[in-house]
Amino acid sequence: MYVPIKKKLTNDELIIEFELAKEWVNSLKDYPEQDFFKPIAKDKWSVAEIIAHLAYWDKYVLEEILPKMKQNADIKSIDFQELNDQASSYALSGITFMSLIDQFVNGRKDLVTKLRGKSDAEFLAHFKINGDEVDEYSGAPFSMYSYISSFVWHDHHHKKQIVEYFKSKYKQNYQMK
Repeated sequence: MYVPIKKKLTNDELIIEFELAKEWVNSLKDYPEQDFFKPIAKDKWSVAEIIAHLAYWDKYVLEEILPKMKQNADIKSIDFQELNDQASSYALSGITFMSLIDQFVNGRKDLVTKLRGKSDAEFLAHFKINGDEVDEYSGAPFSMYSYISSFVWHDHHHKKQIVEYFKSKYKQNYQMK
């Protein structure tokens, strides 16, 4: 379940919070590559699949969703599972984990650059996604601000999973940036 950011951030603060994922994903380079291709728990993705999942969503948002986020637009979104399956397959296709991390970092950088170019009015413009005006998880009307806020939550959700995986694997007080 989506939990909105407790304090209302400015658009700039939200972008900075969104950008921070680059640091923690980059910090994963300190761990052995073989740890990234094993499921983090029974019936769960591997760290590689999670990072590919984040990267695929960033690319999709940058190329398909962000350009359509305009007042009163009705955006047609891809089926979540379809995109998630593509990301999972890509992560397990033989790509190295270092390459996957670099792709995520570069993609997030590109998305952040585009977000920084948006005006306050663009951040607050309301639109629909698949005919819905309100995000079912947050209860907030769809806007660039609410959409990116949900991805900040999404980043934290997956970061927590990865942190727990490494804590259990290394039986130490593991912390990521």
